[in-house]
Amino acid sequence: MRPQLDHEERAEAKAILAGGCFTLVIALFLGAFLLLVGCKSPKEIVREVTLIETHDSIHFVHDTLYFDVPVQTAQIVTKDSASVLENDWAISHVAINKDGTLSHKLESKPQSVPIPFKKPVETKTQVIYRNRELKVPVPVEKQLTPWEKFRLDAFWWLLGASVVGVGVVFRKPLFALVRRFI
Repeated sequence: MRPQLDHEERAEAKAILAGGCFTLVIALFLGAFLLLVGCKSPKEIVREVTLIETHDSIHFVHDTLYFDVPVQTAQIVTKDSASVLENDWAISHVAINKDGTLSHKLESKPQSVPIPFKKPVETKTQVIYRNRELKVPVPVEKQLTPWEKFRLDAFWWLLGASVVGVGVVFRKPLFALVRRFI
């Protein structure tokens, strides 16, 4: 059989229980707060950058080189009636002297001779990417332990269980509060 409590003892017991409930609520909210501000997974920082890519290429172009022919001189004196001096780029002068000799002089013309060849041309191409977003992972000092990973993964389950637990513990005051507003 339960001992009967008088009115003052009942009021004191309710005050103690109310203070204990208040302390329990504060402890639950403090625990939830500490869970919210705990460790979290690393973030990726997005930065705007400017990238410059340089490509070098070499291709060959048909071109012409002009070669200056050196000046050449050739001369012959003969008693014969005919003389031949030949050159691809020359001028020939023939004269009969007073003594009956034939003088033949050959001089080359100053000119440039075209020589075709393939000229290498180097091309530099720059591609500039501006305001391109790159995801840069933030380095982590040390990896999470399995227990820390479990805590991060189980946070929402524990938060839901805490809310259900508070609802079960305070169901009577909550129902009374809801009935007042209905």
